[in-house]
Amino acid sequence: METQVVSSFFSNSTKDSSSQDISDDFLNLIDELNLSLNEFRMPKKVEAVYNPTIYARHTFEKYVREYCNTTKPIMYFGMNPGPFGMSQTGVPFGDVSSVRDWLGISGPVQKPPIEIKSRPVKGFDCSRSEVSGRRFWGLMQTLCGTSKNFFKTSFVYNYLPQQWLTATGCNLTPGDFKKTEVQELYSICDPVFYKVLELYEVEKIVAIGKFCETRAKETLKRHPSSRSIEILYLPHPSPRAVNNNKWPETATECLKKHNLLQYYQQDPE
Repeated sequence: METQVVSSFFSNSTKDSSSQDISDDFLNLIDELNLSLNEFRMPKKVEAVYNPTIYARHTFEKYVREYCNTTKPIMYFGMNPGPFGMSQTGVPFGDVSSVRDWLGISGPVQKPPIEIKSRPVKGFDCSRSEVSGRRFWGLMQTLCGTSKNFFKTSFVYNYLPQQWLTATGCNLTPGDFKKTEVQELYSICDPVFYKVLELYEVEKIVAIGKFCETRAKETLKRHPSSRSIEILYLPHPSPRAVNNNKWPETATECLKKHNLLQYYQQDPE
């Protein structure tokens, strides 16, 4: 099955290239990635593809322009959108309340070309909470106080901007498939991931989950950087992970172990 994704943003740009900043360059890379993904033949189980960088472009672009407009030494590297997070808001790990109330982002969200009835896109009207996003941004709020304190040094990037769904609405990830079924996907996403690393002059990749850790290692093996880039592992905040009820405590210890807590401090009262 081939899934078409179409965005007016690919053809109607009128911005003078001389006025582009780093956020423009990043958005162009996402458009490049989405165009290449049009050619990817989806595994047979995938019935629908939700790409919030297209149908939730308004809020996705708000996130990029507000928080990803300067170089950052630290990238938190996620896999792909979750059904009640980025697929609803356009923001990585985008639990609705976290995005609206802490990141200060809201706005209109359209619909994907094919929508599974049991997994509707309701945008900021979605009443379901994305546990992974609530845990991730909740921890950063605890550590940093304000969102600007987190984004002084860090940002979040997803390897794949698509959520994959079965006909019944079951969420599928690239990690659920044999390597032969997604090898072409890696050849599309790895180079763009590398370009994002170079664009933001990333020095530390915090890989959220084993899939991302593997992709980071494989990408840097095939695309060596002129800079030294460290790959650090952070357990995924998903409630599906075994023995993951105390993720905030586990994640804090992990950040402490990798000497990252120094980057996250609240403003003095």
